[in-house]
Amino acid sequence: MPAEALPGVSLTFAPRGPGEEPLRTDVAAFLGRLRRGPVGAPVRVESWNDVVGAFGPPDGSSATPYALRGFFENGGRTAWVLRVSGPAEPASALWTVGDLAGFAHRRYRVVAASPGAWANGTRVAIRFQASTVAGLPTVGVRVLVPGESAETFSGIAPAEVAGRLASSRLIRLVPDGGEPEPGPPGPISRSWDLTLTGGTDAPPGRAEYSAAVAAQADLPEPALVALPDLGTDLDGPAHTDTVLELMSSALASLDRLAVLDIPPGASSVDDVVAWTESLAGDNALLSTAAVYHPPLRVPDGLTPRTVPASGHVLGVIARLDVERGAHHTPANAVVLDAVDLAAEFPEPQQLRLFDAGIDLIRCTRGRGLQVWGGRTLSADPRTRYVAHRRLLHLLVRAIRRVASPLVFDVDSPELRLTLVRALTSVLLSAFRAGALAGSRPEQAFRVVCDDVTNPPERDPGQVVCEIEVAPAVPMEFIRLRLVLGQDRSLEVIEA
Repeated sequence: MPAEALPGVSLTFAPRGPGEEPLRTDVAAFLGRLRRGPVGAPVRVESWNDVVGAFGPPDGSSATPYALRGFFENGGRTAWVLRVSGPAEPASALWTVGDLAGFAHRRYRVVAASPGAWANGTRVAIRFQASTVAGLPTVGVRVLVPGESAETFSGIAPAEVAGRLASSRLIRLVPDGGEPEPGPPGPISRSWDLTLTGGTDAPPGRAEYSAAVAAQADLPEPALVALPDLGTDLDGPAHTDTVLELMSSALASLDRLAVLDIPPGASSVDDVVAWTESLAGDNALLSTAAVYHPPLRVPDGLTPRTVPASGHVLGVIARLDVERGAHHTPANAVVLDAVDLAAEFPEPQQLRLFDAGIDLIRCTRGRGLQVWGGRTLSADPRTRYVAHRRLLHLLVRAIRRVASPLVFDVDSPELRLTLVRALTSVLLSAFRAGALAGSRPEQAFRVVCDDVTNPPERDPGQVVCEIEVAPAVPMEFIRLRLVLGQDRSLEVIEA
């Protein structure tokens, strides 16, 4: 009787999918330097262990790993990570198999799974056994990277060794020679001990960061963005232009907030204020970003390390988002995974930073480190507060979700009614959650999709809805315009 016909229970575990949820507003994107991992390709992580597995442990050469650790330690649950790097080379070593039977090629090149100097000195031990208990030749591979746990692969058929190592997080096997020549039986066993060399690092420049900014803009899930290493890698106009590019992409999507760090070169309060003032733009552009200062001192072995505050602040925002909702101000909350501030400011300097639109992190007796402030860089009261902007981001994401299935429908009274009902349902949910003002729904929001918003002379291929929302904290209405086009387009505009 074949084994598969025997009674019993068979378990098959399929890998979990990415589980993207575009309606969430607690997901962050981190753009920066990491020890290893794919360059420029977004990776979704759900824990600090995921970060270490994909990008390696922190080695002190960059701030992004510590920012990610701070994010998860402060309550963050999901992040997208884009490793930014200049032109770098992977470490490698040549493995000469020769004419051993069973291998598909005579030579292979063992190459680090990603570029960088991280793999220099990696030892790869390969063991070939011509005969085993099962009677078939096998190959075993053990990979030892300095500072990381070992990887072991055993019982591999020689012809399948390259395919099996494709699942390694550390190395790849690339054919580098022809097929073995038939000959007499080879040795019963053979061993190779290889050392990878030639890996190089290169700091990212303006072009690499620009590509990362564009890549994160294409991700539907992140609602928070940070660039912890930007101030170290770029300075002057290149730094400012990258920040403005990130803010422009956030303004275009209308569904995410950039949390910025003051560049390390801005050592005095005058420098900090001058840098903030250099981010010229209208209030709509400035409303896409918030700046938190000063940097934090975080544990790193025996000596604390200074890191930008953005990663920890994103974790606090994500934690409060889950506990209270996106419409609550992320302030007066304790910052974890930090032991001190990198700088202390007397009250007059705090007031000056506050007037410049900078949110401070303070250390208060008995309460530790706290986020103190929740304002964007905008001077306009209508776009100044982080809580209001994040409420807007949540509504835009929800509105897109309910309106997207209707982009192919023809303008008609039925379509307009469907839009109004769907949008009203979204806004009612926000009202019941306490995000909107008023004791009745009609005091909190209004949805209009009629002949006033769609006059007879307008483009017949578009349907326009106007939405007005009153946040729970007293301020003017937030006004949105939804434009639905039969050319598959869907646009949400802040009026």
